[in-house]
Amino acid sequence: MCAAAHAQLPSDAVGPGEFPDLQLLPVGSVVKGITVPRYEAHKVTALMRAGEMSIATRTTVKLQNVNVRLLDAKGAVTVAKAPGVEYNFTTKHAFTTGKVTLEDERFTAEGTKALYHSESQRGIVIGPVRTTISAAQLNKTGK
Repeated sequence: MCAAAHAQLPSDAVGPGEFPDLQLLPVGSVVKGITVPRYEAHKVTALMRAGEMSIATRTTVKLQNVNVRLLDAKGAVTVAKAPGVEYNFTTKHAFTTGKVTLEDERFTAEGTKALYHSESQRGIVIGPVRTTISAAQLNKTGK
């Protein structure tokens, strides 16, 4: 039964590592006003907003005017902003196009680019990078 159902999929079915909604949004499509939440244990842990998303290829989307809010278990919020981001569904890598800014109550960091791997949830800001640590954070550490 499963093999028969699989054989009936249209020829443009989404393959591994491809954008999951290709049947609805073919390559070249542009969608405005995107909001994508990420949940863990029924709680929102991240909220990504973009002014525009375009389907670049079957595996890559391009986002414009991106704002990501990362929430930790204690309620602290870190905000990442970039004028553009490209995301590849096969490699699960995102990279910014243009200056990236990270802000929260502890610090502010600005760099020329950021790379992020969505599966490992790890990223890096590439420089030159300018980081400012808040005085309140310095007072907490006693330095």
